[in-house]
Amino acid sequence: AGIKQLESGLRDLGLSCVESAGNFILVDFGRDAMPLYQDFLREGIILRPVGVYDLPTFLRVSIGLPEQNLRFLAACKKVLQK
Repeated sequence: AGIKQLESGLRDLGLSCVESAGNFILVDFGRDAMPLYQDFLREGIILRPVGVYDLPTFLRVSIGLPEQNLRFLAACKKVLQK
């Protein structure tokens, strides 16, 4: 359910992600993800950069509880508006 919640919320924000059956998703932000990673940290959201896997525009997002997923999506909207 958490994956579907995040996929739907990310789609609403115009973002895409890699289909996943695990406990995380890879979100493609379509630009260098490292500045976004720093912005998320300032919002109290810890993500994992995956540039070392030759995915410089992606961040790894762990699936959380519904309220945690909503907090990430709200932070995502805020970070993308910068």
